[in-house]
Amino acid sequence: MKKYLINPIFGLNIIQFLILFVLLPGITLFAQSGSVKGKVTDSLEVMPGVNILLTDTNIGGVTDINGNYEIKNIPAGEYEIRFSSVGYETEFYEVEIIPGRVLELNVTLSAQIISVGEVRVIGGRIQDKSDTRPSFIDLSPKEAKVLAGAAEDVLRTLQAMPGVLAPNDFSSQLVVRGSGPDQNLIVIDDVEIFNPYRLYGAISMFNPQTVSDVNLVTGAFPAMYGDRLSAVLDVTNKEGNYTSHLNGSVNASIVDANLVFEGKFPRWLDGSWLLSSRRTYYDLVVEPFVKNAGLVEENVSFPNFYDIQAKLSFRPLKGHKINMLGIFSQDGVNVVSGKNRRQPDSISVSNDITNNVASLSWQYADRKKFINKLIFSYYTNGGDADFDSKILDPSLNRQNFEEILPDTVSPYLLGFKATSSFLAEKATIEDKLTYQWGSNILEAGAGYDFIRSIIDFDFEIDPGLRAFFGSNPNFRAVLDDLQEIQTYNRFRGYIQNNFQLSERFYFQAGVRYDNYEILKKGFFAPRLGLSYSPDNLTTLRAGWGIYYQSPGYEKAVDRQALFDLSPVYTQRLNAEKAIHYVLGVERWLTPEWNLRTEMYYKNFVDLIVQQQFSGYRFVTEPIPGRDIRYPDAWTRPVPQFTDSLTQIPVNNSQGESYGFEVLLSKKNIDAAARLNGWISYSLAYADRFEKGIKIPFRFDQRHTVNIVLNYKLGEAWDLGVRWQFGSGFPFTEPSGIKPRVLLVDADGDGKAETPKIATRTSFSNPEVTEVVYDIDYGNRERFNSRKPDYHRLDIRATYSTVLWNLKWQFYIDVVNAYNRKNVVGYDYFVEEDLTLGKEANNMFPILPTFGFNFRF
Repeated sequence: MKKYLINPIFGLNIIQFLILFVLLPGITLFAQSGSVKGKVTDSLEVMPGVNILLTDTNIGGVTDINGNYEIKNIPAGEYEIRFSSVGYETEFYEVEIIPGRVLELNVTLSAQIISVGEVRVIGGRIQDKSDTRPSFIDLSPKEAKVLAGAAEDVLRTLQAMPGVLAPNDFSSQLVVRGSGPDQNLIVIDDVEIFNPYRLYGAISMFNPQTVSDVNLVTGAFPAMYGDRLSAVLDVTNKEGNYTSHLNGSVNASIVDANLVFEGKFPRWLDGSWLLSSRRTYYDLVVEPFVKNAGLVEENVSFPNFYDIQAKLSFRPLKGHKINMLGIFSQDGVNVVSGKNRRQPDSISVSNDITNNVASLSWQYADRKKFINKLIFSYYTNGGDADFDSKILDPSLNRQNFEEILPDTVSPYLLGFKATSSFLAEKATIEDKLTYQWGSNILEAGAGYDFIRSIIDFDFEIDPGLRAFFGSNPNFRAVLDDLQEIQTYNRFRGYIQNNFQLSERFYFQAGVRYDNYEILKKGFFAPRLGLSYSPDNLTTLRAGWGIYYQSPGYEKAVDRQALFDLSPVYTQRLNAEKAIHYVLGVERWLTPEWNLRTEMYYKNFVDLIVQQQFSGYRFVTEPIPGRDIRYPDAWTRPVPQFTDSLTQIPVNNSQGESYGFEVLLSKKNIDAAARLNGWISYSLAYADRFEKGIKIPFRFDQRHTVNIVLNYKLGEAWDLGVRWQFGSGFPFTEPSGIKPRVLLVDADGDGKAETPKIATRTSFSNPEVTEVVYDIDYGNRERFNSRKPDYHRLDIRATYSTVLWNLKWQFYIDVVNAYNRKNVVGYDYFVEEDLTLGKEANNMFPILPTFGFNFRF
């Protein structure tokens, strides 16, 4: 440890001081702060790209092309500063920051093989003024670990950020600024991931104990990213510990466990290793209980998930780094309804899903002026599912059939059976280059993806259930059999340059080219970004760009819709297209409080939807004076022209989304600070246009509020709260009920082509035949109503202590602390008096969990 007495640079006369005081009143906010600046060399020449961090804080920076650095707005006090760079010994210095003073510290690093890992800090998680990206969110792993109600999940933590929504409590999917989850690009260690979800969307693949960097760009992302319309989530897994041979952590709760082991290789091999494993144990804890209650059969397994992740890092030569990443995960469930169930339905579900990643990257850095990374990766996402069920007719009130023996309700059960298998394979080779020339940074890259998709869906559906689905305009899935094997490749290339036009003005221009073999077409996409700082406290950022997205079976998980992507259809398509416009302002109100506001507009064209063709449905009218419970009270069904959906994809939809966001955040830059968190508000509009009709986007949420606060109560206790509010999502409200009409084979020729009003035996009087009714949506437009407002309070308390020379944390986390009944949707049914019944389905009730973790 070195301790230096540093001379201040302070030569302002009284006139200069008065000018600054009058023209820059905001500077008084930082009267209790100072700065440090200097130059870093390696005894021979200057060193750009050196990472600088004030330890035990989030304050830091990086040297520029001339080896210079300056860190401003540091609260007064004594600090330890760390300087680190790949291939050099890490140096530590003790300094004292004096209010209103600028301290000068010049550093020389020794050209030796370092024993600690490379540290990547961008402005200490404070976006630097040279970063032209608007709509940029940098999430620290700690925030994902401690956010109340987020289940220590990265994606659920991001749902607390402005512009990001959750579809519901059960899903970790991201809905970003009026776009669907399928329009987000998700990358981990330079590998695109098609399906990042585990346990059917409940959690994500990202382990908060092993990630080092989580970057989300919610709009106007640069040219290095593509083939998505909305946003980019770029996650980096950390490297193993370079300082000891074995370290690790254990994290366990009532539903899962997470083990991490890491360390350095033997002395003769410069590098590190990291191994982690996660597993849920619903099948070990919950399953025995429900089996003993007879709710499920004995030969079943509850939903379970496990994964194994490993990362190896090597530095064979100075400036060279080799990373190897491997991820293997599997989800599974096997459930059969038991004889003692209270509900009349019976189901049998068997499902297994795998996600595997393997990648190898080689990076060469020439004193940070030139960096080249070559990446080879292989990714698979596949699974098999069997679903067989007898479900109660959805038009009936389920409460009337509870506690009734299942064998007595067979006339009211409808069959649904589906078998499916899918596989998406992707092999990628990609090269990325970064070159610093003068004060500019040039980035370029190219990549090629080899994709193979296999999909096989078979359905057996009761005609009555098909009729029920067909009456609902929100039911967009076409449940027809589909078998397809597709091989299609993607090529991409990009170039972008960040120009420093002045000390305060940065401009980035880029262009990207994508060629999609599935479409037999290529597309150019220009991108622009700029950053301007009128003073040291304020930064304006703006972005514009054109974005394209190709169709593909690999996107079906997030899209939740099946298309027939046979070449006869895809070669008539264009890629989906979006244009982004973003303008934002960032202002430091104090050394710790930061205010960001943004406005955005997205225009969507050539969106792919299912082709509609002119078909017909059968309608019937009541005969006056007769009891409409019986079939003789209705006229003979006659055809009425209407639109029907197919699996054929067409570019027949447009859309737009626009809004305003504000984020007030408290940065925890002082190790002694007790409070940190953020408050955000979003005003958003999202619409789609089909056949000239304006339809709200299904996740159109007008107002969104997130309040996240973490407070350190003392040396041992931490308290975290999150309160979220969202105005209701749109949904389609039905208008009443109508008789169900089925096609039957009346003439015995084997073809069901004669319309007939569906009937069944009365439950109260077996000798009477009654009309079967469906829910009637009439000619109403989709999404014509709104669900109730959503709000929820989550609380997390953490106790930290030392036991057996290990650092322990014990926590309790309460989801939905005041037990708000938030509506996820409605079930509609026909009451006994033939009126329309309605029952809300709610999301999470109050849900406490607890757990512990320790490090060794």
